Order: sequence, then C-alpha cells, then structure tokens
Amino acid sequence: MTFAFEEWKEELTEALRADFKALSKRIAGETLYAAALVTDSHAGSVYLGVHTEEALRRRIDYCKNEVGIDTPSIAAALRWTPDEWEYSDGDLAEGKMPQVSRRLFDREDYSIESQAAFYETASEALRRLDDEELFGTGAAREAVTLFLSVTDDDRTDEVENYSAKLLNPEAVYRRFLGRFDGIGG
Repeated sequence: MTFAFEEWKEELTEALRADFKALSKRIAGETLYAAALVTDSHAGSVYLGVHTEEALRRRIDYCKNEVGIDTPSIAAALRWTPDEWEYSDGDLAEGKMPQVSRRLFDREDYSIESQAAFYETASEALRRLDDEELFGTGAAREAVTLFLSVTDDDRTDEVENYSAKLLNPEAVYRRFLGRFDGIGG
C-alpha cells in the first residue's frame, strides 16, 4: 500500500505550525537562529528542533567548563547539529509532531522513492509555513536558517545543503554553506 504523502503533508504542516508556535513561546526572550526538521536514515521518523543563541552559549559553556572541551569544531557542531540542540517538539507536553512521526513510521514502504517523497513533502511543508511568515519577515527571517537533517547518515551534508537552498533566502543559504569552514577536518 502506497503511503499518502499528500495527505500526510497537511498533517505535517499543521503539526509543525502548532509545535513551532508552542516552542516559540517556550523560547520567548531568546534569539532563534535555526529550525530543522530531522529524520533518520530511512525517513521513518521526524521531529522539529529549534535552537537559540542563548541555548548555544549554554551548551558551549557546559562543554568548556564541565567537559573540558573548547574548540571551534565543537562550537560549530553544537550550533548546527540538531541532535545537540536544546529545544524540540519532544519538550512539549501536547506536541503534535510525535503523532505525525508515528504515522510516518507505520508506513510499509521505506524505499528510496518513499524517502525522496518524504524529503519533498517535508520541504513543501516548511516552505508553506515560511510563505505564511511563521519564521518571521525581513531581517528577523534572515536571522533564521531552515533546513532538513538526517541523523547518522552519509547523506547528512547533502540533505542539509540542498534543503537549505530550497528553504532560505540566498544570503542565509550562503552563510549556512560556510557553517564548518575554517575548523579543520
């Protein structure tokens, strides 16, 4: 049975809208710089992660003071790896994304074509919400980077870069492409 990605896109869009608004209230007073829709290697789950400059500073300080690590590569990883971020839909008592993720998980087809349909659908949902100005307008929007990410996968950079190009103004995309420049290999 073919998974109804078009129908799921509406559910995803509604869940993203609701959970992003709830997370925005939770991070009120902090400076949002990124929001990512994150999946696994088979596009069998999905969650919304967001990060702020203040939360990033807390993470960097923790690594420096408690773990004894203070390098540019750690700072870049903490900035741009959603699994390291402080906020996600999992923080919400009544988040909508877990139900959407469960429905995605329950599909029968995990083929390459199904994964491609997931990425297309997820990008369209984020683009729709961006068109609704959910992530801000003008300078406020240009301060936020939207992207899709895939955890623990050789395609992570490819997915993140491609989605960032689709979802952001050109200047934001260019800045994102340089996220790991100058930190060594």
